[in-house]
Amino acid sequence: MFASRSLAVGLLLAGLAFVAISQDNPVLVGTVTNITDGDTIKVLLSSGPIAVRFGSIDAPELDQPGGEAARAALTGRLNGQEVALEVVTQDRYERLVAVVYLGNENINAWMVRQGHAWAYRQYLDDKDYCTSEGSARSSKRGLWALPGNERHAPWEWRSVQRGQASGYTDYTGESVANCIAAMGQTIPATRSVTTVPPSPQAEASSGHCLIKGNISDYGHIYHVPGGRSYNSTKIDESRGERWFCTEDEARAAGWRPPRG
Repeated sequence: MFASRSLAVGLLLAGLAFVAISQDNPVLVGTVTNITDGDTIKVLLSSGPIAVRFGSIDAPELDQPGGEAARAALTGRLNGQEVALEVVTQDRYERLVAVVYLGNENINAWMVRQGHAWAYRQYLDDKDYCTSEGSARSSKRGLWALPGNERHAPWEWRSVQRGQASGYTDYTGESVANCIAAMGQTIPATRSVTTVPPSPQAEASSGHCLIKGNISDYGHIYHVPGGRSYNSTKIDESRGERWFCTEDEARAAGWRPPRG
């Protein structure tokens, strides 16, 4: 899953000079300037700022139970710190996907061990993430302390918000062995599924997406359900305002979260 020499060449062409490299693993060093959510940060490199998506893990979205706690945990650990990025690839939003190290500690794995992220089965090539998730689950750390009906896999949460799925897999009886067996696979919700009825807000939104992309004197700002200004924000698509299904989608389109 690690980056090839072609990725290293691509980084050079993009102006992202790396400080260490083997044939397979470009490593960049920079300072964390912002924590976007539980699995995305912004890092200032010598060549400029870059968005970084943590590889192999998936943290709850900010509008999910556990999402804000995941961001807070990552903020407390990384904000303002110098980190090393072991680059895996670049995603469709032009973010680097990487394993993030603080000193010698793998922070991707730390987030899973602390119960603030899931092992992202589809993109896993290291079963240790499954073991870390199992330990957090059995110890009820982080999101695993939440009621079962609030512990939805983030990849399924996003699909439901986009209207691409109507329910969630019941992971109550999940095991390390099941996680390992799912590595590298896109797993359909073939186990027990909890159906989610459409909400009035979803019916009123565009394509069942719930994040409001507002345009005001303060710029392009998106509001998630449960946010302070969410209910009072009205969307006028004739003005270029939009509905988004995920925060990643909103950020990629140029919208930002509210400040304060």
